[in-house]
Amino acid sequence: MKKMRWGFSFWVLMMLVQPAIAQQIIGARSISMGMVSSALADNEWAIFANPASLQAERLNIGFYGLRYYGFPEITDISTNASMPIKFGAVTAGFSRFGNDLFSETNMRVGANYIQSRFRIGMALHYNHLAFGGDYGSGGAVGMNFGVLFEITDSFTLGSKVSNVNKPTYNFDVGEEDLASDLSIGFGYKLEERAQLYVDIVKDVRFPVSYRGGVEVEIVESFVGRVGISTEPVTYSFGFGYVHSKFDINLAAQQHEILGMSPGLDIIVKL
Repeated sequence: MKKMRWGFSFWVLMMLVQPAIAQQIIGARSISMGMVSSALADNEWAIFANPASLQAERLNIGFYGLRYYGFPEITDISTNASMPIKFGAVTAGFSRFGNDLFSETNMRVGANYIQSRFRIGMALHYNHLAFGGDYGSGGAVGMNFGVLFEITDSFTLGSKVSNVNKPTYNFDVGEEDLASDLSIGFGYKLEERAQLYVDIVKDVRFPVSYRGGVEVEIVESFVGRVGISTEPVTYSFGFGYVHSKFDINLAAQQHEILGMSPGLDIIVKL
């Protein structure tokens, strides 16, 4: 039974290494709204998405976990920290996915510049892939850029491009290009308590992914979220509790084939 479980976990891992993992975003708030991120202003996990959208009001420390399809062997674990500076904010983050069969480690640093209603951001990241057995490992350094425009008090437009330097993994047995993608999206305030987000994402290796989500303040400090995405097709929902000292966000994402993935993040505000 244990061998069957490990075998199935390996099969799921191989599926994730291809189209699914390329389409994933860090942060329970984003996951619960269909993985939107381009125009998600003041995003505590912006270092893993659009670096321009980084919040610049306070020192934050975040912890995040997402268990793919109920398998402890394939879990995303991440942490980050951000702090305001004179012209915007700086941030650093760490993320790890997988197990002994396959793992991906990601370390990032970034910053954004804020001028009135315009923001621009940049992130540098080191990705390391490791395969079990004699398949070896490899690393690559990438560079991401993003912009965010607050067109009006109700409408925000954002865009991000990843790995503009076209980095390459240097494995023991060969080389492989690091994935690149371009995203553009908007956020629109439907009413005082509701916000709509839409993203269009194009990974160079896969079809265009359309993503959308809604965030609604149900009662004071308590919000509900729903979302949907294509390529892959997922449905998601979640809840968040906002406090002056911390935020707690819960998410659940349903993949059309592989099943449910629960996630949680905690943001500590210092």
